Amino acid sequence: MNRTVLFPAIAIAAGLALPLAARVHADDAAAGSGSASSGSASASSAAPPGSASAPASAAASASASAKGPAKKPSEDDPLVIPEGVKPVIGSNVSPEDNRPSGAVSRTGLFPLAYKQRIGNEITSAIFPFYYERRAFDDAQKLVDRESFYGLYYRRRSARFDVDAAFPLFLRWRDDQTTTTVVPPVLWRDGPNGEWHRWLAPLFFASSQPDGGYLHIPALLTFSHHNPKSAFSLIGGLGFYDRTGKDVDWGLVPLVFGGNNSEKLTSYFLIPPLLTYHSENKDAGASTTWVGPVLYKSSPKKTVFDLFPLLFHNHGIAEGEGYTSTTLLPLFHYSRSATKSLIVTPVFGSAKDDEGETTITPFYSRYRGRTRLDLAGPIIPLFAHYVDPDAYRESYLFGPVYTSSDPTRFSVITPLFAHFAERGVGRTTWVFPTFTHTTDKDGWSFNLHPLIYTAKSGDTWHDVVAPIWWDFGSAKKRSTVLFPVFWRFRDEEGTTQVALNTVWIDRKSSRGANWDFYFLPVFHVGDSPNGSAWDFLFGFVGYKREGTYKQLKLLWIPIDLTKPPPTSTGAPAK
Repeated sequence: MNRTVLFPAIAIAAGLALPLAARVHADDAAAGSGSASSGSASASSAAPPGSASAPASAAASASASAKGPAKKPSEDDPLVIPEGVKPVIGSNVSPEDNRPSGAVSRTGLFPLAYKQRIGNEITSAIFPFYYERRAFDDAQKLVDRESFYGLYYRRRSARFDVDAAFPLFLRWRDDQTTTTVVPPVLWRDGPNGEWHRWLAPLFFASSQPDGGYLHIPALLTFSHHNPKSAFSLIGGLGFYDRTGKDVDWGLVPLVFGGNNSEKLTSYFLIPPLLTYHSENKDAGASTTWVGPVLYKSSPKKTVFDLFPLLFHNHGIAEGEGYTSTTLLPLFHYSRSATKSLIVTPVFGSAKDDEGETTITPFYSRYRGRTRLDLAGPIIPLFAHYVDPDAYRESYLFGPVYTSSDPTRFSVITPLFAHFAERGVGRTTWVFPTFTHTTDKDGWSFNLHPLIYTAKSGDTWHDVVAPIWWDFGSAKKRSTVLFPVFWRFRDEEGTTQVALNTVWIDRKSSRGANWDFYFLPVFHVGDSPNGSAWDFLFGFVGYKREGTYKQLKLLWIPIDLTKPPPTSTGAPAK
């Protein structure tokens, strides 16, 4: 801490004049010791060559020369204390607090009432009422003076001025800065227009070359700013926020606004008045909303709306100009260079490059590549449609619709429908679920959801759900009479299940190859190489395969002949 502030603070707050005098005494003693040493050195240097001091001095010089020059510590050594730091370690003395040096003279009763001179500094003290220190330059001009009168401290110097009357008043000057404190008021002025004003804890304000602040806690008002950003909260409701070129401000919930001078954008919003405006000067666009009125403009589009009745916009879209206006519920109108549209409660009309459409409650039409005439659409009694490119013509007469072209013909009614494609086939539907279809490969008949029968080429099916299912082709057939009969035939043979009987017939060029099971009583079978039968699945049974014969008794197989050899030549087990 600077001596200018430290000294009056210690002296005024504690009134410790005696320890202060003791400190001065200790400093004086140190200065006197240094002066005595200096005097001794001067005497030695002034002694004639033949005196006793001369040999001693010569011996000392010789001894110093013998030891050689002192080694300078390396700057990279972490144990070396930098110059200027060592004198202030463990002390509150600043390098600015230069203690006087020189001859010491003192009069009076130290340390109670005395006057002391050390070099160009004179100190006077009457403990505990008075203390004064004066410092002179070499021309004996007063350069520093500090005084202490009871609870009042005063200092004057080229760099520092202090006036302190503890605890009521404190004023100090440090170079170009002046600070005055009259609790709870602080008043400070500095160079380049810097100032601080405090009324603690109610008011704090400052202005500095690189920023400033204003705080009024009782009013919920806080503000700070610098060249890069700023923020202010006013009364807990108003605010101002700046970051670079972007600024936002508002008074919640009444008004909000902002701008960006770099992007050339701005906005403001007044919620209670349903008012909003924004602008982008760079893009040439703006938006304004006041109550039910909306207005937007840009180089390519302009909008004017009066909610919820009027909507209008015009501009450029897809390279051509357009305009659109809607007045609910009376009409809508829009047009461009190639299109137009108008809609009212009694009619509508649209036109573009492809054609023209007109709609009324009783008659409607379309003219373009195709043509449509419609009596309606409220009551669609008649319609006529023509597609000249496809040679197609359709009619609607009440509930009857017909359509024809060179390749097909259709007729639809609520109870009957018929679709025919010349040279391909036709389909007939009769209410409620009857359909019949024929084509060049076959036919089908369906009575949903019970009967389905059809034939197409060499495949067919007959279904009477859920009892009869018959699907077949030239190579296979599956027949089911649920739940008593199943029959499946393919190129490998036939498998048939009827109640508790099973018939399996396998195709063979050498003769019969079949098995019959009467479950669970007996089984009998025949093959080109033998035959077999059994009762109760082997209670009693007999099997022959070529020369090999086997008998089963009580489900135990008994070989009657030698088993035929296996593929390795060993007898079969």
